[in-house]
Amino acid sequence: MSMFDLKGGSSSNVWNYSDNTKDTYTEFIQGTVVEISNPQARDFNTGKPAFWDDGNPKRNLMMTVLQADGTEINWIFSPKSKSTEACLAALDPNGDRDEVSIEEMLGKLVTVQTVAGAYNGKNPRPWWVTIHGDGQANMVRGLKDLSQPQSTMPGMPKPQPAPQPKAAPAPAPAPTALQQAQAAAQQAVAQQNFQPAPAPAPVAAPQIPAGTPVPADAYGVYDEDIPFS
Repeated sequence: MSMFDLKGGSSSNVWNYSDNTKDTYTEFIQGTVVEISNPQARDFNTGKPAFWDDGNPKRNLMMTVLQADGTEINWIFSPKSKSTEACLAALDPNGDRDEVSIEEMLGKLVTVQTVAGAYNGKNPRPWWVTIHGDGQANMVRGLKDLSQPQSTMPGMPKPQPAPQPKAAPAPAPAPTALQQAQAAAQQAVAQQNFQPAPAPAPVAAPQIPAGTPVPADAYGVYDEDIPFS
């Protein structure tokens, strides 16, 4: 049963490590950690969603392991449990790291194991987690925080607002009758004030009486700059 099922639902993908009367019973799982999430916890006796006294939902950790045969098994456990301690021991075997996140399990090839027995609060179930190296990195979906609202479906892009068409520029207002009359008056005044410059009077050519001898260089006919052959 997933956190979205209020009653009934399938739980075939949840690791069955406690009921050895079913065919799904196994004491270990092995594969690539492809997803880690935090589904809402459920009351052990009623199966209903569990809440804290302040109304906030209680949450568990869920590690999804992709096995070699392609099936996925979900290992669900409390953040404060022997399961969490086993994950911490696998990530920080020497205990010398200041900070450790379970997100580091993503993409790792792991083996998670337990043993059959009678367990309770005073005798908790033992767990062992072994990291063998990197698994199928291309199959990793990542960390999913189910406490945050999911605005879009996984893998679907967020809708983008359609571009708004640009408004056409407003046409210039037509001139009024008064503006037209003022423009016509200004044009008439400009035409009256325009005075073209008088053309220069032509210069008369010098009159030489007939029979008067003309010097050879009077008009530069034989300029000294002109060569002779």
